[in-house]
Amino acid sequence: MRTKPFVSLLVLTLLCTSNSYGQEGIYRLGVQDRLRIHVHEWPVLTGEFTIGPDGKVTLPMIGDVAAAGLMSAELASRISEGLKAKAQLLELPDAAVSVSQYRPFYILGGVERPGEYAFRPNMVVLNAVSIAGGAYRPPRSSDWGFERDSITGGGDIRTILLRRDELSARQWRLQGEAAGLDALPAPEGATAASRFLGEERAIFLARNERQKNQTASFDNSVNLLEREIISIQEQAKAAEKQKESVARELEDTRTLISRGLAPAPRILPLERTIAQIDRELRELDTSILRARQQINLMNAQKVALRDERQSTARAELQSLLAQSKELDERFETATRLIAGSAALSSAPTNSAEMDSSPLLTFVIMRPVGDAIQEIQAMETTRVQPGDIVKVFRPQEAPRPLSQSPTRNGANSKSPLAKEQIGALR
Repeated sequence: MRTKPFVSLLVLTLLCTSNSYGQEGIYRLGVQDRLRIHVHEWPVLTGEFTIGPDGKVTLPMIGDVAAAGLMSAELASRISEGLKAKAQLLELPDAAVSVSQYRPFYILGGVERPGEYAFRPNMVVLNAVSIAGGAYRPPRSSDWGFERDSITGGGDIRTILLRRDELSARQWRLQGEAAGLDALPAPEGATAASRFLGEERAIFLARNERQKNQTASFDNSVNLLEREIISIQEQAKAAEKQKESVARELEDTRTLISRGLAPAPRILPLERTIAQIDRELRELDTSILRARQQINLMNAQKVALRDERQSTARAELQSLLAQSKELDERFETATRLIAGSAALSSAPTNSAEMDSSPLLTFVIMRPVGDAIQEIQAMETTRVQPGDIVKVFRPQEAPRPLSQSPTRNGANSKSPLAKEQIGALR
């Protein structure tokens, strides 16, 4: 028979279990939860039992009962039904289930004592950090090490910004060379204020002057060769006229010989002269071909000189891109070094510095079924049993968490870092 006292006890147990997680929803049991089970008139089934790794609780007589993922009332109902079937009862026995000890939560990262801790109802992230001894602070005898890191980081940033100005001015000059310009355009943006502009402009003008001189030398050589071709062509014309004259004389001599008016040996000198003139004409043609070949070579070298300068400028621009990326990485490292040193050194000396100090970042890894859900958390975020709370100090915060929540819900970033990043870009 069911009795009113045990019905009241069951209702009270369910209310307590629900109230312990009023803001998180009705609590569902999980592995390592320790349960207090009471079955009316069945002492063998009354006591404390733990949910095993397989998600089941092992009870006398009944055996294994699946418990993980159930509410306490649902497990109590299963126990009643299992006992009724096992003992062949006519009515369901009264059973009550409550959580005597929740499964633990885990905390790691920037706390004094990371590890496994017992869960407490209505716990938030700040409670978990307090249980683990608070935020980790490395032992130190003085703040000189952090001040030194801050000074070193500041010096690195100034060097990087100066180097950035130098690269910007060089990029301005190389872009003009790559485009084959005769004069550099007016600089824009941060480059206009760079103190390296004068030096880069002087380099550009010197290279332009050298290219013009080499081009002029090629042009002079071409002009000389063209004049030489004209001279050779004039010589060839004179030789042609001489050949025509000798050829007419040879023809007249042959006519006289055929009439018997001139001796035959007079033909040989004339034929020899014509052959010599033909040889001279071929040599002159060869000289013209050589001169034209030299002209083509000079023109090709002039084009190659221009193309080589442009291709060299493009290659240097690619190298500048790699150097700029390296500077970005060094700047980010120096900025994080300064932020970390400021966070780990002594207390801020003024309220403005205190307001700009970065906060801890929290991430909760929560099992949801067979998956793990990653939750960005704040100090007031609720912690559930089985959660893994990861605590990051300012210098350890991972990049994906750049939009870390702050106490007032806004994103925190050092004003100095914003200004420096803007100057570098």
